[in-house]
Amino acid sequence: MIVLGLLLAWIGCENQNRIVKAEVREADAVWSNELASDGCSWHFTVASGDSSLSFVPSDRSLKIIETAVGKIEGAYSFTNVRIKYSLTGGKKEVQCGWGAKASYDEIEVLKIVKK
Repeated sequence: MIVLGLLLAWIGCENQNRIVKAEVREADAVWSNELASDGCSWHFTVASGDSSLSFVPSDRSLKIIETAVGKIEGAYSFTNVRIKYSLTGGKKEVQCGWGAKASYDEIEVLKIVKK
């Protein structure tokens, strides 16, 4: 009975690891802050067909981003990057011009390289 329980637990962990790995995405993106031009504060923009997707990094991802592209400061900045990321399933608000806020999907940045 114990062996069967351990076997089922191991299989469950294996399946979960495959799901997590399948959800990791990689894309060219722009890490930008457009607040000074009435856009939105720090976020990623990823091209998706004829449109673009906007994402906000998790708090845990900020150190990885700063290490790769430098301090997160200033009110107007664009940096082309290549990111490896996964969606967290959460949303995060970003400050935008004219006092507005936008809600974007939150991502966990696993790797980022400045282009």
